[in-house]
Amino acid sequence: MADSLRDQLVKAGLATSAQAKKAERSNRAAETAVRHGKSKSKGKAKDANAKQNESSSLTAQVKAKAAQQKAEKAARDKAIAQIRNAKSEAKAKQAQVRQLIAQNDQRTKVGDDEAVPYNFVHGQKIKKIHVTKTQLEALSSGRLIVVNNNGIYHFVDEKVAAQIAERDPKRIIVAHGGENKDTPPSSDDEHYAKFAIPDDLDW
Repeated sequence: MADSLRDQLVKAGLATSAQAKKAERSNRAAETAVRHGKSKSKGKAKDANAKQNESSSLTAQVKAKAAQQKAEKAARDKAIAQIRNAKSEAKAKQAQVRQLIAQNDQRTKVGDDEAVPYNFVHGQKIKKIHVTKTQLEALSSGRLIVVNNNGIYHFVDEKVAAQIAERDPKRIIVAHGGENKDTPPSSDDEHYAKFAIPDDLDW
């Protein structure tokens, strides 16, 4: 048994240092007896063969355990790589969202003389921002969508909002219109349309 194999036996926990040395000595004795023809009896030959088989068995166990440890390490490395890739992909998506908002933001500064309040719900809180009348109409009809960029609200059109939603749906705060935007108004809708609802109404 080579020294490296003895070391493997000890490291793998399959034998103590003393047991490994004993197996090594037995293996050498058996190999010497077979090589020089010094085996004087069948009993001794059987004993030597048994010791050699024991050594071979220990070697097989070491190899099997080493293969198992290698497979487990490969599985751990794969899981770590998957987690790392998922985090990288999430970061990339957030960067894309920020870029989409920055390049397509339609919210503008509103002067005091043209500012009208716009109320909307974010989470469980009612938020109020000031917009122009044109923006208010676009927001109410669903042509403009309110999106959140780390606590700051921006307006984007439906196409950009769809691209943002693909990457992070939580960024979409207000999207009026939706499925019913193109639905013809009913008689009740036409009736109630005559009555204006204050934009600063608190629910």
